[in-house]
Amino acid sequence: MGFELRSLGPERFLVWDLLHETDPYYLNQHLFDVDFSAIETDRERKRRAGLIVPSYVAYVLEGYGRTLAQFPELNSYLRVYPFTRLAVYSGVDISLTVEREWEGRRIVLLAILREAQNKSAEEIHEFLRARRECPLDELEEFARYKKLLKVPAFCRWHLFQLCIKPFPGLMRDLVGTTAFTSIGKFGSTFTTPLSPRTVTLSLGRVEPRPRVVGNDVRPALSAWVTVTYDHRVSDGAEVARFGDELRRYLERPL
Repeated sequence: MGFELRSLGPERFLVWDLLHETDPYYLNQHLFDVDFSAIETDRERKRRAGLIVPSYVAYVLEGYGRTLAQFPELNSYLRVYPFTRLAVYSGVDISLTVEREWEGRRIVLLAILREAQNKSAEEIHEFLRARRECPLDELEEFARYKKLLKVPAFCRWHLFQLCIKPFPGLMRDLVGTTAFTSIGKFGSTFTTPLSPRTVTLSLGRVEPRPRVVGNDVRPALSAWVTVTYDHRVSDGAEVARFGDELRRYLERPL
């Protein structure tokens, strides 16, 4: 089936009780300042060698897929109806949005990077390039978008609630196991998105910033990475460990 249904356990429902007094969406965020110097060095090496030069997003998605696979309970879906269960997925499918133009207006397509934990930055770069450059009629995401447009909004919402949300396998097929957004290319330093997913990763603007190296302050390429998570599923300490592991992966020598 591609997932395992687990009971949350009484300790998680105790956290639910506490969160009822804060935010009905149970969301929290952790921000991580990531040094992109090692990634930029690798990009320059590939550029000189005449190889494919992956985007920053591709490197981050590679790290996200491989790191999230080490934290399986964060790669999950909280099914509330008919019985509360946590569907822990095997394999990381990352949903992400792609902006395109159609009939003189901008539209947003939902693409899913399947089995991201096994993809290299180069493979992810080509996946993203195809979504940005291929004719719209060749993209399955566009065909799905047009089908959804034909369903009235009222019916669409109710069909989703009754026919999709109770089934973790269908949810994975439709929206993946986790989500990613990149708003840095539009000029935003960082964001704290509202998301219905267990974990959503957001990449801010990659640009030079002052950093302390030893006893010196010097400019270094860096970006803010935001981890938005459902506090009903996981505590902050586990998400902090995940984010720190992702940061170490992205900052490692390449």
